[in-house]
Amino acid sequence: ATALSVSMGCSSGKAPSTPASSQPPSGTPGVAPAAGAPVAGLDSEDPEILRKALHSALQQGRRTPDVVSGEARLREKLQLPADWDLHVFCGGKRLEGGDGGRKSSAVVAFQPLGQEVIRGMQDLFDATYRKVYTRDRRGSPIPDRFIIKEVHRVLNDQVWREYCSKREDIRPKCAGKSVTLPDGSQTVNHLKKNRSQALPPLDEEVNEHWLFHGTTEAAAMGIAENDFRLDLSGSNAGTLYGKGIYLAENVTKSDEYGEGPKGPAGGEEEMGFEAPIAPPGPPPPLIRTSYILVCRSLLGRVNYNDEQRPNPDKLQKSCTVTGEFDSVLGDRLKLNQTFREVVVYNDDHVYPEYIVKYERVFFHERFAAVYKAMLDRSLAGRFDGPTTDEKEVLHSLWNVYAMPHKGKISKSQLLDLLLAIYQPPDNEKEDLDATFKEWDKKGNGKIDWDDFLAEVCQRVRDKVSCSGPERFAEIYRGMLQRQKSGQFSGADVRERAVLKMVWYQYCQNQRTIDKEQLLALLKAINQPPANEGEDLVATFKEIDTKKDGVIDYDEFVQEIEQRVKDGIPC
Repeated sequence: ATALSVSMGCSSGKAPSTPASSQPPSGTPGVAPAAGAPVAGLDSEDPEILRKALHSALQQGRRTPDVVSGEARLREKLQLPADWDLHVFCGGKRLEGGDGGRKSSAVVAFQPLGQEVIRGMQDLFDATYRKVYTRDRRGSPIPDRFIIKEVHRVLNDQVWREYCSKREDIRPKCAGKSVTLPDGSQTVNHLKKNRSQALPPLDEEVNEHWLFHGTTEAAAMGIAENDFRLDLSGSNAGTLYGKGIYLAENVTKSDEYGEGPKGPAGGEEEMGFEAPIAPPGPPPPLIRTSYILVCRSLLGRVNYNDEQRPNPDKLQKSCTVTGEFDSVLGDRLKLNQTFREVVVYNDDHVYPEYIVKYERVFFHERFAAVYKAMLDRSLAGRFDGPTTDEKEVLHSLWNVYAMPHKGKISKSQLLDLLLAIYQPPDNEKEDLDATFKEWDKKGNGKIDWDDFLAEVCQRVRDKVSCSGPERFAEIYRGMLQRQKSGQFSGADVRERAVLKMVWYQYCQNQRTIDKEQLLALLKAINQPPANEGEDLVATFKEIDTKKDGVIDYDEFVQEIEQRVKDGIPC
């Protein structure tokens, strides 16, 4: 554990020798009894006294009959699952009273899990990945893979009891009926197909499923401690199907609501469809680390909906007022080839069983790194094709990137690749079409792996630059040449595409740059200030037209265009 180490009490990726709790439970003695001395409270019928006594005994590594008996009694009194680690649970934090969706006091602890579970969860993430863009990404690029860093199991006795109670409430309603999710869920289908035992078994009689819920670190902690809050529903995922808890069978969908820009933007949720392109303006920051809850989800009787503009009130009432259904499946996959979403309208239908910390990996960054390594060899006269490792990396990336088109890429994907190595076409219409045809060696309207590899290697042999600073200087010189001939009225589409990628590089994927980053940009076009003290400060203030202490993308482009108009050489 790293980022969650403070809140979850873990200092490394290994399971700790003491329970994963940041503070001793209230009332626990500061000094443990001497080894062999009786531990007071092990015979208590009060669950809280018994828990604290067990915590003290387990800290000493005791496995005496009174400890074993105490564990069995505590599991029975608190209705704890048989596979919960009592060493971790007994060292958890006591939360007094109800809060959020949690109706009463609870003990919560976070159990760091080992490599076997991490591998199983990685397989689940990989199997449910789909590279599909929706408006909810707010212009952020789609990661090409999610690498799991940590998995913690949430041990919250009160939230668990509330979930179990709801499960038994709907069991009679499901009896004698075929309660299933149409076509199953991709999560459970994968686990069954591979006979995976990485996650605990589910109760098919009530239509239980493992589903994803994307969130932030802070929100994940809040949900783990106090359950989901229906009063906050729609604040992140919209309310297309009513105010409920939105769950997904595809990890890519839930990732849209993790750390970073959130969707939907504006009133787009009312339109009932996903916008096919990113919104205008500067690119949002790339946030690499995020969190997903893997939830045990009680779906019961499912209300299937494939309407373009569903009636959210009617759907919500079908589960909360009429009692005809227990959950809603919104099939946007059928409508728009995006994703299916599951919605429940009672927090007790979901138990946040795992908090998964993961890292987003973006194709264009990895592709650019491999291209630069090959280009460096070409410039040194030592390039005779990609190395075995480079080819394996490129092929692995290609398999994911080209997945939506069955191993081939479209024009928009080709544009992404060209932007990644600072080699965009002159425009995104005729020149992009011509470039696409040039890459499409077989003339079948798609670029396949062989076409891709051949063209990349040819560009490397032709020593076509992939350097942001070099491309920035080239673009600047081109604009300056047009200015001298009286034909410059601003950066064109291709130039703005390069400027945007240069901005990505220099601002380190943030929305603004500081003085040091401005200095690096000016050096790239050989226009540094007279000194890196007062003159740099004065230049920064001059470009910062909004007077907010930072320079944003619009101010950057405005300044570059003005320098071209002023004829400042590069």
